[in-house]
Amino acid sequence: MKLELKITRLVILVITGLTGTFINSIIVVLNFRFWRDVTTSKSYNRLLFVIGLTNTILQVHMIFDAILETFSLYLLQENLFSYMLFFGFTLIDVNVWNTTWLSLLCCVRLVNSSYCFYLKIKAKFFSSLPLLIVGSVLFAVAINLPIIWTTKLHRATNITDSPASGYFIILDAYYIICSSLFGFTVPFCMTCVSIGFSISTLLGHIRRMERSDSQLTSAQLQGHYRAVKTMVIRGLLDFSFFFIIVLGASVPLILNSTAYTCLWLAVLMYPTSQAFILVFGNPKLKSAVYGLM
Repeated sequence: MKLELKITRLVILVITGLTGTFINSIIVVLNFRFWRDVTTSKSYNRLLFVIGLTNTILQVHMIFDAILETFSLYLLQENLFSYMLFFGFTLIDVNVWNTTWLSLLCCVRLVNSSYCFYLKIKAKFFSSLPLLIVGSVLFAVAINLPIIWTTKLHRATNITDSPASGYFIILDAYYIICSSLFGFTVPFCMTCVSIGFSISTLLGHIRRMERSDSQLTSAQLQGHYRAVKTMVIRGLLDFSFFFIIVLGASVPLILNSTAYTCLWLAVLMYPTSQAFILVFGNPKLKSAVYGLM
């Protein structure tokens, strides 16, 4: 890798690493404080605490991964690359599933129904949320475990046809299918469905408020629109990240160093982007962050 590209990547790494780690750490601390507050929703703040903690660990992992890749240290120890890849994909899958649980949590809180069956599902979801969080972690570990012994790392012999990283990665086809299906596709579809129900409910509520002569304030209306915008942005972020991961797995498409760096930057920005969405989509969290800063 050229010296100019190394310097550029290190500068980007420092900026995104410090920003993402700082903001996600604040989210962890604040939601732990909100979690202990009896006046707040424990399920919501517990989930935000887990998401912030996962993002913080993922951000630190990406920092070490970028350092090892920039200086080609993976070529010295192939097993280290397999373990780092396993740990990284596991954290990403956990993050995607946590986003799904957050979307479902917002959905069941927004959608009002008097059906007995729905009320039972709603109560069961709130009581089972801690088990779902732990289960998603164990599930992510299980589906990514084969990556440790199936991943192969080969040094590029032809400089003109070599990727920007300087080596080729060979993953098992069955692992790619299984991980893409259960680690990305299934939770992403669940997130989209829950976001769709939430948006339709919010828009219906806004229309009912606009038709009524009272009980309508600009603050309330802005709050509803902010919730809709936040959910749409979260869905677009997950879709973009999934597309980038698929594109990054297509090695022949990213032989160019500039394109490879752009994809690498987009992946590195994922935990930071999650943090910004969580902060600006939550007025209480936003005011607390502003107060600390």
